[in-house]
This record gives sequence, structure tokens and C-alpha cells, in this order.
Amino acid sequence: MTARPLPRSLSVELRLQLTGLDVRTQFRVLPGRTCALVGHEAAGLSEVLRAAAGLIPARGGRIALGNEVIYDSAAKVNWPAHKRHLAWLSAQSPLLPHLSVKGNLTYRHRDTSRTPRTDVHDLARWLDIAHMLDHSPTQLTHAQRFRVALGRALLSAPHALLLDDPLAALPAAERAPLLSMLAEVPRRCQLPTVLVSTRMDEVIAMADDMVIIHEGRTASAGAVPQILSDVSFGTFLDGEQAGSVLEGEVKRHDIDWLLSEIDVCGQRVTVPATLFPLGSKVRLKLRARDLSLHKEMPADTSSSNHLRGIVTQVMLAGEHGSYGAVVVALDHALDFSGDSPRPPVHLWAMLTRKAIQQMGWAPGHPCVVGFKAMATQVTGWH
Repeated sequence: MTARPLPRSLSVELRLQLTGLDVRTQFRVLPGRTCALVGHEAAGLSEVLRAAAGLIPARGGRIALGNEVIYDSAAKVNWPAHKRHLAWLSAQSPLLPHLSVKGNLTYRHRDTSRTPRTDVHDLARWLDIAHMLDHSPTQLTHAQRFRVALGRALLSAPHALLLDDPLAALPAAERAPLLSMLAEVPRRCQLPTVLVSTRMDEVIAMADDMVIIHEGRTASAGAVPQILSDVSFGTFLDGEQAGSVLEGEVKRHDIDWLLSEIDVCGQRVTVPATLFPLGSKVRLKLRARDLSLHKEMPADTSSSNHLRGIVTQVMLAGEHGSYGAVVVALDHALDFSGDSPRPPVHLWAMLTRKAIQQMGWAPGHPCVVGFKAMATQVTGWH
């Protein structure tokens, strides 16, 4: 009697001793959600994934799938990698050259007590590789090999998916469609998924939550829009691209001007025309250096977007620094009850110290945030 694996959460608490770095982190990922581990390349992020998968030893900790403990240093529980059923996918996931595409897809499905969540032919059609099941891996492009490796991981009937910078080896031009496909996997297969990536566009497109690891410790954790819109971490994670991430819904397409309108907190944001249908959930990335602040709605400006809000924080880069950050909480409608506002949505602008002081920006001041439609980066969201 075969059994399909039931969705279970993944709980990880690990201590690792790396060269010159003691890593301690913990996180929990629910089925159908993705948690991104982010930080500098030397932060030990990939090693955390490898230790969770059982590929390298941990110094201590505990890992559980639902109520089933697969690693507990105190209780001396340490399941081998092949019994943990944590699918691993990285940029270096090789295919077996002596097997066909179909042979590679089904290679890891050996345990007859476990059944994949999907049929190999259905999955091959979704991956757009059904027409090449008899091909040799040597006949495939880099993108096609990635699709096969992803299919093999999913057909192993995993309880969770571990992604170690899986798109790193692909040319930038080929990443977008694969990233969109990869973003569908957690909910399509109801898998808790952990992503390690140095590219924030991949984190924005895929992750629900994120954990920042700095010098071996968790510096912050929370929902992606919350963390990436925090001025304290923006420049640390994204450098000159630092800014805010807003979630919204596609409300209108203007065919005449090739523009789309996104609802954010009950306010409209105009962006270059997108292919997302009406009602689609999307995320908008706004660079802090692309925003301008106004005390009143400007009458003569080339910026097509003006969001109303209230200044909540002003931070200067030192007493004599040349720039600073102004944090704004966006205005939005009350809930249907009329008396319970939704959680605040923040964005921040990087301005010169001179502009901040001359405009007199201070917490509590109403303001209008302006930016051009071309300044927005739109990413699909579940």
C-alpha cells in the first residue's frame, strides 16, 4: 500500500562550527510557504541547508518535520540524508549522463512505500520537457537541465524543498521564466521551502518570510515586505538598490498608454504595462533613491505616482553626513468595520541632509511620496 506524503511543517534549529565562524540559527516553515536565508556569502547560509539535509555534520540542534524528529543532538537522533526526504536543488545538481531525461526524473523514486505528489508525465508537461523524455542530458540546454533536476527533486516525494542558489549558473536572460516556475512549486506541491539566494529579486519573487544571518547569528526575521522595507537592513542587503517592497493587486490595464494600475493600501500606483491579469497579486520594488517627498500634491511633475502618508522616522547619516532616510507610513482605508486600521505599510526615501532639514521633515508630518512609473519593478506574487 503506497502513501502520498502529507504536508508537514519544517522546523530547524542548528549550530554549526565553520572556519572562523560559529553559526546559530532557527526558523520554521509551513507547508506551501518559502523562507529565504539571506546575508553575505560568507555567512554560512549554504552550510545551514547542507546540515539540515544531512550532507554535513552539525554541532548541535534539532530538526523536525511536523512532529517527527529527524535530528536531535541531545536525544542522539540523526537520520541519514536519504531518510530525511528533504529534496535538494542547487546550481550544481548534476544529471546522470547515461540515463535519459525520463530516467533522470525517476532515478530517486526507489522507495515503494512512498508515492510522488504528481505523475511523471503530468510533471513533465508542466515543466515543458514532455517532448524530450527520451533525450540524453547532453542534448539539453542549461535551462532544460534545470527543469529536469527540479522534476527529479519533486518526484522523490519530499517533505520539504531546500534550494541552494539554484539559478546561479544560468544566464540572467534565462532566469525569469524559471524563477516564475520555481515560485509556483511550494504552493503547487504544498512543500515547506527554504531558499538561499544572494539576489533580492529572487527573494522578492519567491519568499513569504526571510531570515537575515549576520556573523553567524539571526539579525532579523519576518515577512519579506517588512524586512526589505526596513531602512536598517536595506543597504546591508541590497546596496544601491535598497528600498521598499509593497504588495498590491492589479486593478486596471490602460491599453492606449500601455500602463497598468496597482492597488496598494487603497491607493493607485501606475506602472509600465504588465502581463498579469486583473486581480493578480504582485509585489512592487521601489528604490529609496528614486523617491521624492512633497508637503502637498504637486501640480506640475513628470512623476505619475503620488502616495499619501505620514512621516514616522527620520534618520541622518551622522551629524554632518550628506544624506539621510525618511520613513513614511502609507495612508490606507479602514477595514470594513470602520474602526480597525490594517497593519501599517512603510516605505523609505533617501534624501540629502539639506533637503530633509530645509523641508523640515519630522515624525508626524503628512507627506506625499512621488515617483515615476518607470521607477517600479513589478514581480508576480501568489
